[in-house]
Amino acid sequence: MPDAWLMSTRLALYLGLMLGFGLPVFVLHALRDDPTTPVVRRLFRVSGAASVLALVASGAALWVMARSMSADGDPASVWTTTQTLLTQTALGTTWVIRVVLLMSSVAIVARPIGSALVRAGALAVLGAVALATLAWAGHGAMNDGVLAWLHLGADITHLLAAGVWVGSLVALALIARQASISDEPTSAHLLSQAASGFAQLGSVIVGTLLISGTINYVLIVGPSLSELVEGVYGRVLLAKLVVFGGMLSLAAINRFRLAPVLEQALHEGDTPRAVMALKRSLWTETGLVLVVLTLVAGLGLLNPATASDDGVPQVAAERGM
Repeated sequence: MPDAWLMSTRLALYLGLMLGFGLPVFVLHALRDDPTTPVVRRLFRVSGAASVLALVASGAALWVMARSMSADGDPASVWTTTQTLLTQTALGTTWVIRVVLLMSSVAIVARPIGSALVRAGALAVLGAVALATLAWAGHGAMNDGVLAWLHLGADITHLLAAGVWVGSLVALALIARQASISDEPTSAHLLSQAASGFAQLGSVIVGTLLISGTINYVLIVGPSLSELVEGVYGRVLLAKLVVFGGMLSLAAINRFRLAPVLEQALHEGDTPRAVMALKRSLWTETGLVLVVLTLVAGLGLLNPATASDDGVPQVAAERGM
């Protein structure tokens, strides 16, 4: 199995970067008509905390990767390997860029300047580029020539779409929690408004994930579906697809059933049940997101060509950060 520390740092990195990007995008799309609410300020704080998490995870992942690549694991050797990675590899360049962008994001949250929408826009741009750097730490960097750019493009697109979904889902879950414990009707109205605002964007996200995911699969393992059941990599990928299918089902229930029920309840003045039903669904979907990201963290460390039942999966250590 892949190194547990390396996998844990990758999971923290995915989660932090996706929230750091997805939350401000959600504010821009679903809450742009009322960007001064306490909820928006709370989402900014969560986005800042996510950027701090990504910073810590980036540093830890770099150290763990350097340790795995050094000959004896001696601290001096690990430090030398770390310097080599930072100064002589594309991974090191993207790592430095990511750290600078994350520090900028933390600074924007810590010392807010300008309107809420301006800050959300700045955080979204910084978060998008920071998240995109992960493409150079995964299978997207395995090809050469034109295929390399196609794979990187598909990988970046997949990462950004997933980031918007993860950030939006967490935002909706937090808004639903606030609505469930608040007696103010405005909280339920905000939940309904946010859920409706995300509806159309959700369809675009799903379509983007399916198309970019298909391109990535073909470029990594080829057009054969047999790889989904014959090797460790394929089975982990299949498990991810199954959980993703569960997320899609919950998302459809939220959009076509629970959100309309909440809207109707607002007209009738009886929202607690509708809010609780949507809250449970959103938090369940959030739990499935963590499962998917855990599987993705493991997939990035497996070499599809060697991860078979007859041998030990090969860890792509150079993809750890």
